[in-house]
Amino acid sequence: MRAQTRDAGRALAATGIFTKSRGGQGALVLTPLGQKSYDGKLTVANLRVKDAPVLASLLSAASGVGLLEQLSGDGILFSSVDGAFRLTPNGVSVTRGAAVGASMGVTMTGNYYPQSKTLNMKGVISPFYLVNGIGQVISKQGEGLFGFNYSLRGSSDAPKVSINPLSVLAPGGLRELFRAGPPKVLSE
Repeated sequence: MRAQTRDAGRALAATGIFTKSRGGQGALVLTPLGQKSYDGKLTVANLRVKDAPVLASLLSAASGVGLLEQLSGDGILFSSVDGAFRLTPNGVSVTRGAAVGASMGVTMTGNYYPQSKTLNMKGVISPFYLVNGIGQVISKQGEGLFGFNYSLRGSSDAPKVSINPLSVLAPGGLRELFRAGPPKVLSE
């Protein structure tokens, strides 16, 4: 199944998964794996994120360089959002997620369990991505030369946010030394 939208923010809000985004053009592709599971791919261009408490927590832990103000004003613009996931009756496993804009880059992998409304996610937040993105040559998509490893665990309404400040000292691909492996992908 393939779906396209001219307002990806509204489409995401309608799913109840992420209600803090606005605008953007996007496409979603779902491929059946069995009777109740799907592999999915999502691409969105020009998505704005506004008033997102979890992202605000990450930003204040990783930096404080005007990004919090952007989050409450017009929002932070991500020129490119790209992800792969598995949707099962047990939840959603994000196997690859990256959102990139001039202000920042964010990557994410992990699991969301809708029945209990809990999550276990990990990734990297790279402030000043326009400048910092020069490290893209030696790092993953969405991660700059310098970035902070983070994890989100617990209730999706108010997850526990933790940042590894030492990870910023390991540029690009060396950051993997400070990162635990991604959570196991969910199955039926």
